[in-house]
Amino acid sequence: KGPGLYEFLIEAELQQYFAGFKNDLKVQNVAQLKYVSDEDLQQLGMSKPEMRRLKKYFQKHFPQNYLSKFKKMILSRKEEQWECSLPDEPPDKPPIRVPNKHIIPADAIIVNKELGTGEFGVVQQGVWTNDGERIQVAIKCLSRERMQNNPIEFLKEAAIMHGIDHEHIVRLYGVVLDTNALMLVTELAALRSLLECLKEPSLRASFPVLSLCHFAIQICDGMQYLEAKRLIHRDLAARNILVFSKNKVKISDFGLSRALGVGKDYYQTNFNVNLKLPIAWCAPECITYLKFTSASDVWAYAVTLWEMFSYGFQPWAALTGQQILEAIDEPNPQRLERPECCPKEYYSLMRKCWHHDPSRRPKFNDLMRQLPDCKPEQVQAIQDSGDERMKRDQLIFRVGDIITVLDKSPVQGTNLWKGVLNNGKTGVFNPALTVAYLGSNLPSNKPTEFIRGDGKNAYSSKRSRLRTDMISAPHGDVKHTGHVGLDGAYFGDISFLGGTKYEHVPHQVVAPYKPQTDNEDTNSISTDKAPLLGNITHNNGAGWADTTSSSKLLTTDHEYHEITDDEAVDSPG
Repeated sequence: KGPGLYEFLIEAELQQYFAGFKNDLKVQNVAQLKYVSDEDLQQLGMSKPEMRRLKKYFQKHFPQNYLSKFKKMILSRKEEQWECSLPDEPPDKPPIRVPNKHIIPADAIIVNKELGTGEFGVVQQGVWTNDGERIQVAIKCLSRERMQNNPIEFLKEAAIMHGIDHEHIVRLYGVVLDTNALMLVTELAALRSLLECLKEPSLRASFPVLSLCHFAIQICDGMQYLEAKRLIHRDLAARNILVFSKNKVKISDFGLSRALGVGKDYYQTNFNVNLKLPIAWCAPECITYLKFTSASDVWAYAVTLWEMFSYGFQPWAALTGQQILEAIDEPNPQRLERPECCPKEYYSLMRKCWHHDPSRRPKFNDLMRQLPDCKPEQVQAIQDSGDERMKRDQLIFRVGDIITVLDKSPVQGTNLWKGVLNNGKTGVFNPALTVAYLGSNLPSNKPTEFIRGDGKNAYSSKRSRLRTDMISAPHGDVKHTGHVGLDGAYFGDISFLGGTKYEHVPHQVVAPYKPQTDNEDTNSISTDKAPLLGNITHNNGAGWADTTSSSKLLTTDHEYHEITDDEAVDSPG
């Protein structure tokens, strides 16, 4: 049982208004205060600070007032169904079906262990029993003591998550509304936060640069969704990106998120002594004017990319909050330096996101269009890098190593490229020692057959779109008169490839396509393939093959023909 009206007013230091409540407003007990309006309190002569104090102490004794409002909001929404899969489940196991964002009874939750501490309370791992099915969940718990101070902020986070449904944003299963505790029950990320994963040396090989590029697109996709729903995250950082598998991440922690009001494109908070801002991730206008927009989220997104490509380094680690503001603000704005493992194109995009003028920063939907073009090229070594005692910045690799290209012009006046291996080692290398890497489906050394196609054969339906990353840039010479595949097949004129530089030219030659009528001998191999090269000579010799038929073949005009995807699997040349 709660205190009497007079005892309650004494606790709130408002006992001078007891007679007014009793005689003028006819309030007989504390519970009846919920029917009193601000106008009624003003008539009693109560100041605004006194009114706020009255409401604070009322919520201390009757916190369920806010909970009932939130419960009503949730139950007013139509319950829908959605599906999700738990990590590490067998592929044949049916997905979990749970009611979308609903009230969860307290006895359906079993708390196992603490995962950490968040802005509003403890985050725990537990099990939710839903219709007999046990589901691993994360539980964000607000204790009764914190509920007495400011339950509204916690409920705002729940309200925002309640309206979100996106594959790269952590899902809210439901809420537990209890007088002793308030819980948000969400998906559990078994692999923890992206920041923790990146800082773990033993996991470095599991998160190569190309994986980080995929994560960048996933995070941008989720932020584009929030941008379209007029939601501002305000705390986007690697610590708030959760890893669900080595190929999938999701955005979490909406404790600072806000929904924009009707007709507004920004959210402005009020300063108070308890205000905590992630300064190193904040745009200048956030720190100076406490003004937050989707453009400030774009700034934080670029800082998050910086964290990712630096593998968990702290941005502006040596500076205080005031020094960070002085560094990023005008008149002499500075920006975070390019991380060692950051592709050049990505850093250029990050610089655009850090424009001092928010209106000149790209939007998330713009970034979604640009990110695929920033994907770094990969090459495979066809020769060892050489002496390991070479200069310090040289990349050391072996035949078969995959190199992700970070920069094609790191050193002016040279043809060297900068790359990174999957183990995180970076350095410059000679691109002539590599070939384009198209993935694991590389051709074998077996003889290759090129099948003529007119667009109407059985292979036509299997064609897929040719990606730009499947085509390498010219190495050294930009005169592309021919092409040599990894298995030794080529087309075009390669007679100019003289000199010791090309002594490892492949040994199988494929003839150019020539139209063939139905009455021609289809079994004649001379119309499809040239013989294997015999004694190879170079510019100072007779030619590439010592047979008459091969010599005639190389002197004829060459025609290009379309190669189906099925053919390309055997010979990408």
